[in-house]
Amino acid sequence: MDDFTLIQSFFNKKCKNVPYQVWIQQSQDNHYQLTYRQGECELTPPPLLSFPNGNSKYTITQHKNNVYFAFSYPDEYRVVVGMLHETCLLKEDELEHLFLLFYLSYSQQIILTKESELDIWIESIRKTTSSLDLDELLTNIVSNALTFIPVMDAGYLQLYDPETELLVPKAAVGFNENIHSFRVKIGEAITGHVFQEGKPIMFGRKEEIYQAMSTMSKGNYYHLHAAVDKTSYLKALISVPVSMGEKRIGVMTVHQFNKEGKLTNRDLHLLQGFAAQAAIAIHNAQLYSELKMRFEEVSELSEQLMAKNQFLLKRNDIHKTLTQLSLQNKGTETIILELNRMMDRTVSFMDFLNMEYYSKKQILQHPPFSMEEIAKIFSQRKKPVYVDLSDQTSHYLYPIYSGTVFLGCFIVPMTRPLSQLDQITIEQGGGILALELVKKQTLTEVYYKKTHEFFNELLQNKDPQLLLAKGKELGINLSAFLSVAIFEITAYQDLQTLEANIHRLSSILKKGLLTVDMLVFGFNNKVTLLISLKNPSLITEITRLFRSILAEWESSEGPPLSVGISTPHEGLEHISKSYDEASKTLVYLANRNRTGLMRYEEIGLNRLFLNQPTQEIQHFLHEILSPLWTEKAKSNHLEQTLITYIASNRSATQTAEKLHIHINTFYQRLKKIEELLNLNFNEPDDFLTILLACHLQESFHHTPTSVDT
Repeated sequence: MDDFTLIQSFFNKKCKNVPYQVWIQQSQDNHYQLTYRQGECELTPPPLLSFPNGNSKYTITQHKNNVYFAFSYPDEYRVVVGMLHETCLLKEDELEHLFLLFYLSYSQQIILTKESELDIWIESIRKTTSSLDLDELLTNIVSNALTFIPVMDAGYLQLYDPETELLVPKAAVGFNENIHSFRVKIGEAITGHVFQEGKPIMFGRKEEIYQAMSTMSKGNYYHLHAAVDKTSYLKALISVPVSMGEKRIGVMTVHQFNKEGKLTNRDLHLLQGFAAQAAIAIHNAQLYSELKMRFEEVSELSEQLMAKNQFLLKRNDIHKTLTQLSLQNKGTETIILELNRMMDRTVSFMDFLNMEYYSKKQILQHPPFSMEEIAKIFSQRKKPVYVDLSDQTSHYLYPIYSGTVFLGCFIVPMTRPLSQLDQITIEQGGGILALELVKKQTLTEVYYKKTHEFFNELLQNKDPQLLLAKGKELGINLSAFLSVAIFEITAYQDLQTLEANIHRLSSILKKGLLTVDMLVFGFNNKVTLLISLKNPSLITEITRLFRSILAEWESSEGPPLSVGISTPHEGLEHISKSYDEASKTLVYLANRNRTGLMRYEEIGLNRLFLNQPTQEIQHFLHEILSPLWTEKAKSNHLEQTLITYIASNRSATQTAEKLHIHINTFYQRLKKIEELLNLNFNEPDDFLTILLACHLQESFHHTPTSVDT
């Protein structure tokens, strides 16, 4: 027998055939709801009854000729029985009995409600502990809260962002996208105040809500109202803090817009329970995120170790392959081809020492950079560089050095970015090529040493027939006209760089004189050439080629060069003379502090003084010109006047014009010069002495010292 059957049976016994009606008001209802009717009696709904004594179980009220028996139960649950006035009078024990009958009905309804809530709660907890999608989970928690608190239409959950110091919506139900722009400061409006104080707030009246919202910024006020339907008006609100242990992390809030019903403390407690679920979900998500991060770190580390292991294996394989090619003396070209295969891209090499260009293509092709351009690029840097050309192509240039010596560079067109393995391959190839080039340079130096020894034998000319035969083996006709050219590097920083420059200069000379029969060798700071000519006039063409090579050397940032060239002499018995002429030409250039190229014939009259000791020449100059080196003579520009006069072929007018002085001033100076030197310009011997002194002074650049003056 259900609860209303018992109630009906009670009234049938006590008030037989008396019509009555039963109204019930639950905690969230604003009005009584008609639940049961007996008979044809139409009664007006009961008024909102109050119980004078808070512990009263029931009360009796008369209203509009009707009598109402009201029963009060927990959670503001009310039952009212209405009937016509005085149709059935109930005693106190009968009211107690009826109270218990309705309590049974109340209890059954509560049990059913609790069971339903428990099912939802269990499902919510299950999702909280099992789901890993935090955004979806928080949205489900807000939805479940609205299911448990049916008088509320919408809700959202805000979490505190330490970086912006704002409460940011993370989940929302019943709001549009504008809710995500609703971000409040700590202490601002309702949710900011709840977060700051850590205490829940419940408002059941519109006036209370808008009063509490008075501290909200205009922007947030706009975003919050834009997030709901324009026809909806906020009537009630509950906001509770979300905490993880002692730390507050956010706020959970539910709103009533269109629904009817009042809020109870039970609603507040329910929302606090869902806020606790949200905290658990966030905590679980953080734990999962940390575990996931650690797992990813371990996985990434494992992948890195595996990749590094593979990388090391490949690097070792590259090193082993290239080293094997070097040990087998396969040469530079084979190493470059192997690098092209390993990297699956075009890699060329500019050999700066031997003036060679290597590419994977066997046919002759023009390199993207000249030797001069490469020299300028790496004149002040040792690190790789990217260079963009005018045709919109980009190249990666990787220099190779041996100590301070620039050996050459890789040239890689940038059709795609370089991988780490590509860079390692280039580095490994650079090391191997450096060894290859140094080994090649060493072999060249051995060859130069032997050639130098043979040249010394030629200078001594002890066994002409044997020397002729040996010269034939080396590809030079020693019976023809022979000329010696000496290229001297006049300034260098260290021996290693000097050796590299001598090696490079020799390579340039060999390439520039491919059709010329000659011997070439480098020794110390000089490269010596013994040139065989069919007739002596060909030395003019050889000199032109030398000048072209000098220009190329200067454009490639090479150190200063002095070049001395002898007169061609027929037969090997004159090689010593040719070598002496080339050496004297270098001495002449050095005495004049000059670099560049000069043939022995161009020295002219000065050949008479080449064998004259420098001290003898200085002594002669001091003996003749020292009266002009005194401070007084210098202040009157007497030496300058004399030299200008001789250079102007003794023209007084031209001399005065060049010195920008009056003609009378010139004559006064000239008279003073004759007096100081004790010489007469009109005497032939005296004039020859003056002329020779001026020539030697200009040719040998004698500078007076404190001893001279």
